[in-house]
Amino acid sequence: MKKYLITGGRGYIGSVLTRRLSRSGAQVVVLDNGLVGGPELESPGVTYVDGDVLDAASWEKALDGVDAVVHLAAIVGDPACGVDTDTAWEVNYLGTIRVAEACRRAGVRSLVFASTCSNYGFTADAEVDVWSPMAPQSVYAESKVLSEHYLLSLPREELSTRLLRFATIHGLSPRMRFDLAVNVMTANAVERGGVTVYGGTQWRPFLHVEDAATAVHLVLQDGRRTAPSVYNCGFGEENYRMDSIGELIAEEISGVRMEILEEHTDPRNYRVNFDPIRRELGFTPSRRVIDTVREIRDAMREGKYLDFASPRYSNYLTAVAQRVDPVSA
Repeated sequence: MKKYLITGGRGYIGSVLTRRLSRSGAQVVVLDNGLVGGPELESPGVTYVDGDVLDAASWEKALDGVDAVVHLAAIVGDPACGVDTDTAWEVNYLGTIRVAEACRRAGVRSLVFASTCSNYGFTADAEVDVWSPMAPQSVYAESKVLSEHYLLSLPREELSTRLLRFATIHGLSPRMRFDLAVNVMTANAVERGGVTVYGGTQWRPFLHVEDAATAVHLVLQDGRRTAPSVYNCGFGEENYRMDSIGELIAEEISGVRMEILEEHTDPRNYRVNFDPIRRELGFTPSRRVIDTVREIRDAMREGKYLDFASPRYSNYLTAVAQRVDPVSA
């Protein structure tokens, strides 16, 4: 039986991944500070440890017998990192170093690291791959780029790292977020009858949170690679211009008005190639953006998430309230 430790395992991606790995029969140790985490799973195969990635001494014993670590814990998102940039650097970069060092001391040789396609920054309309230059536009992306550099510099015989540059995540999760584009645009369309698009011409790739968990699971099961590797994690068909996202939501939810604010353009603009992860790991989509729009629409019509504007669904608002505490992925 495999045993995995997930940092940030109660967060948006982490809670879905924990559920998936537990159902597959693996033992899962969840390391999380509980700041924005979802509910704990009632499963005999899951153990929860309250801890901070910056303080490895307080949780390092949890690495005993672990086959691999999935490092998700971070202050996630451009706005959340902008609240306190010094803390963002400490948690995202120094926290990654602390986790990697703890793995090396414990003899854990496999680490999966959650990175982001936001690292590519601005690429106009050109399609980028893992060899394309990085052009981060925020502290969040900068911290991920430098974390990647550090992890890839480590001797492979001491720690083999697989980097997953996730597309923009969406979909329902036990720890729900409504500070993500598709989620909040859909919620606004249902509750307020309007969807607002900022800019509109910029490209962005999208990935359902269940598929993000699937990708991590596939990497953990891939026994062919011992050398570090980098994957863009998403699907080519899920690259969208933001005005197309707005149109899709308006088509799915009757009576919705779409407004495009061209003067408020997001500086990030990237269209990403995801062929290697499909070719090498057989990664294929189970859900698309339209599925999330329908999931959230139906959930809200059933009376769920009517408080979607609550700070508990937002990494940014949580960071504003806490200032110095790390936020789970």
